Amino acid sequence: MVKHNKHNRTKHGASSIFLAIIMSALILVECTFVAFVWNLDYALSVNTALKTQIDTILSDYNRQLFDVYGIYAFTLDSVDDECFRKALEINGLDSQSSLYVSSGYRFTTEDLKKAINTYYWYRGTGVSVKSLVESYSALFLELDSKGIIKKVGQFMQSPAAGYVSDIIKGSDSVEEWIGKAEDVLDVEELIEEIADMDSIKSDYNDAIRDFEFDIDIDIEEWESLLNTMSKLEYAIDTVSDSSDVAMTKMNISHYCAYNFDCLFAPDGDASINGTEFKSIHGKKKVDAEYIITGFDDAPACLSIEFMMVHILIISNMLKDFANEKFRNTMEVLGQIISAIILAVSEGTVDIDYRLIAVGLTYYCAIAQSMKDFHSVTSGKRVVIFEYEEVPCVTFGYREFLFLFALMTPVDDLLERSHEVLIRDFGELYVGISLEADFRGSTYSVEKCYRLYE
Repeated sequence: MVKHNKHNRTKHGASSIFLAIIMSALILVECTFVAFVWNLDYALSVNTALKTQIDTILSDYNRQLFDVYGIYAFTLDSVDDECFRKALEINGLDSQSSLYVSSGYRFTTEDLKKAINTYYWYRGTGVSVKSLVESYSALFLELDSKGIIKKVGQFMQSPAAGYVSDIIKGSDSVEEWIGKAEDVLDVEELIEEIADMDSIKSDYNDAIRDFEFDIDIDIEEWESLLNTMSKLEYAIDTVSDSSDVAMTKMNISHYCAYNFDCLFAPDGDASINGTEFKSIHGKKKVDAEYIITGFDDAPACLSIEFMMVHILIISNMLKDFANEKFRNTMEVLGQIISAIILAVSEGTVDIDYRLIAVGLTYYCAIAQSMKDFHSVTSGKRVVIFEYEEVPCVTFGYREFLFLFALMTPVDDLLERSHEVLIRDFGELYVGISLEADFRGSTYSVEKCYRLYE
């Protein structure tokens, strides 16, 4: 019987076991490496898909918003994961990740400021504001040098204001008023002057009756006009240099005045690039007036109307004082009314005729401004400045809005115009952050338009 030794092994058996151990380790390493590479490849594909998706979202900006207002922005309503899934499928991968928006960067007033400055930088120097500023600066200097503002203020605070108001606005005729001073005045010798005063009385009353827009000669109304002048002076000082702040102020003011719907512009009124506002929000809106005043509808329009009339009064006063014939006529009438007041008051009220001449000029400017106001609100232009009866500067309704926008703080303009844009185009975003999960890891990417960086 042959005896077997159970501990006897061949070299071939040992080699097989050794190779099996080595190969198992190698297979484990290789499998781990393959899995790592596959995961890495999928992760790279997810990142690529995320970048493709975010570029697609940013490229889907609102075209009308950009064309009209120069703003790159989008809404989240149109955001989906279609591009993300397609990008993975192109690489032969199944979508094992869920895409979601982790955050969106809302369109802010600071973003709007950047967009406006870029809007005008690309559109060149089409905003002609220097001539506007220089013209009004010259107007104030002229009014001040002639002492017109001071004289009107003195007239308002004197008893003459009440008498002149009664003569111009009262039911008694001018002839009856002169008759009250028959001891010092002869009606028959003042036929021409009576006709002039009747003309002033008629023009003023016709203007008030036709337009239902009364500005009386009293200290409160004069203070209101001075308040408008004060705001205008501040605006002129603000934009009178070439600093970045001044240019931003002018850009934003022009943008709000010319690129938003308003009440009085004619039908078919359009934005700077020619887009009709009815294609944006369907029917006419009082947007520019709201942006400037902060009031809605009727109160906004009324506020703009008062400021417009104030500017027209100032302009007409200066034009009248520049007319020598008109100025001489007012001084003659001032002398007559001064004598009437002295007689009626039994010598207790003696007013310098030159102050009364200024008051009469103010009444004439009010009547003229009413006519100009009607022209502007009908879509026409009026003369603001002239030299030797040649028009130098003319204004339409948009120019007045621009002027009043210059008188409004920049922050208010930006806040209100931002509100109007959100109303018309929905909640806007200028950037977005996307995330996707895969096997416990989160992959993310974020991006916004370079315009706002």
